[in-house]
Amino acid sequence: MDRRSTVRLLGAVATGLAVPGVAALAGCGTSSTPRSQAAKTIKMSWWGSTERHVRTQDALAAFTRHHPDIRVDTQFSGSDGYWEKLGTQATSGSLPDVVQMDYIYIAAYAAKGYVRSLDDLVPKVIDLNGFTPDVLAGGKIDNRLFGVNNGINCTALVGNLTLLQQLGLDLPDYTMTWTDFAKLVKQVGKKTPDGVYGSEYAAQNGTALEVWLRQRGKSMFTPDNKLGFAPADLAEWFGFWDDIRRNKGAAPADLQATAAGDIQNRLVARRKTAFDFTNSNQLIAYSSMLGDQLTLHMFPQGPAGAKPGQYLKPSQLFCVSATSKHPQEAGLLISGLLTDPEMTAILGSERGIPPSTTVRAALKPKAGAIERQTYDYIDYVSDKVGPLPPPAPNGGGDVSGKILTSAAQSVAFGKATIDQAVAKFFDDSGHALKS
Repeated sequence: MDRRSTVRLLGAVATGLAVPGVAALAGCGTSSTPRSQAAKTIKMSWWGSTERHVRTQDALAAFTRHHPDIRVDTQFSGSDGYWEKLGTQATSGSLPDVVQMDYIYIAAYAAKGYVRSLDDLVPKVIDLNGFTPDVLAGGKIDNRLFGVNNGINCTALVGNLTLLQQLGLDLPDYTMTWTDFAKLVKQVGKKTPDGVYGSEYAAQNGTALEVWLRQRGKSMFTPDNKLGFAPADLAEWFGFWDDIRRNKGAAPADLQATAAGDIQNRLVARRKTAFDFTNSNQLIAYSSMLGDQLTLHMFPQGPAGAKPGQYLKPSQLFCVSATSKHPQEAGLLISGLLTDPEMTAILGSERGIPPSTTVRAALKPKAGAIERQTYDYIDYVSDKVGPLPPPAPNGGGDVSGKILTSAAQSVAFGKATIDQAVAKFFDDSGHALKS
């Protein structure tokens, strides 16, 4: 944990907010806002970095001051293990009242009846006045609102400019192609000492693969819940990264395997690589861990005439459990986190650019240098991106997550040829998408 976050955690404890220091350091735990007499209790869950945990706890303390009759118990962790625990709670009917949801999972959770429609809570409980239709679209399934966007986001290549400058290398502009990128990261690998590489091994990164496919007119999934690409496409993707890895342009298998879980484990955060394929809001967490100058860059571009691969998306969404006994109070909490001036100022753009136009107009002029970079990046890419794809089908999260990771790692560790890994990926994905 960086010094700034440690000080803020200690400050939260000193002011009476129950924050479990040991659990927060470990990346998971539970705490609660202060209890008032006869308060209704709701629970909120989220994943994220220490920076997100601190900001969210501070915002919840503000919510309790505004609503002393509502107690908020919290369940937070790093991304590692979050979905396994949430899945267990969903099947047992014990989901937290307010759930931080990923776009890739919302359709599956809605289809299985784990989260409820929010339409009956709008606008009396959840104020969506400053939310444009395109911002709300990411939370709609069959024209019903199941989740509210809590941050406008876009995929981004985080680059360590300080490291590049030390190596005498320049970062090309947004027209950089995948071929240009491969050349650059190989140069980084050759110029850096042992243990430092050009990029993370993004063969296992589902977000990067999706962008690469979209640039070629394909998709991760089809409308009928099948894979939207062929084995030859994945073989080309694996081959691209295998070549980079063999030339020190990407992290080797054993190092990449240590980058799982929370963001502080990622290779850019540990100064083990110059580049990481991630999302624009992660710049804030990375910057809290490194003294280096970081930048947000578009993903490499496709071949001549390629379609846009990237798109604006919800960084996450807030949903209400279908089993919540207090949906009104859960809705009030969501509304506060997204529209209350004090709470939104505390949260800033760590989860993405504020989705409310009113909040965005209030916070953007006051943004610090790092948060300003995220605003500027979203402004910059807005006319260079494609449409938001439909949310992933049931099983899609496993396909672009652990199934892709397993296949890519089997190649990197030398346990399978590219053709063998591709065949297993398609077989495993077929089973996952039928479940």
